Amino acid sequence: MMIPLILFIYFYAQSYFFIGQPWIEGEDIITYIMVGLGVIALVILTTVQIQTERKARTVATLIGLGIKLEKVGSLLLTKMVWQFVVATLMPLGLVATGNQIFSIFFGLTLAWYFVQWPTPEKVSKLLHLRGDEKEMVLSRGEAFK
Repeated sequence: MMIPLILFIYFYAQSYFFIGQPWIEGEDIITYIMVGLGVIALVILTTVQIQTERKARTVATLIGLGIKLEKVGSLLLTKMVWQFVVATLMPLGLVATGNQIFSIFFGLTLAWYFVQWPTPEKVSKLLHLRGDEKEMVLSRGEAFK
């Protein structure tokens, strides 16, 4: 997430302090790009969320906590990569159009990223863990040492 954040700060500072020309001019085209990138981001984030939940239900039926955590780890990594891609679109929209709405979009995607961060509680809930498995995940392995 640091790469989109650094890109955003750089491009925002460049557009704010140095009056640069945006690549795309024209109010209609900028409006289409704003709506288009907003819809694309929403569709990608929603699809990834639904797919992750669906695949996690399949993983939850497996036997063995190690196998479950390994499979869910790869699912969550894929989810975070897609969130990175969506967050990277927003600084590009800022550079292309010079419109400050992309600052708000970037803030929203950054907030979404941190709300979706996989904590032990969220992983436990995602895998429907109970008993010793849940305790092991919540304590990060310290409960049974």
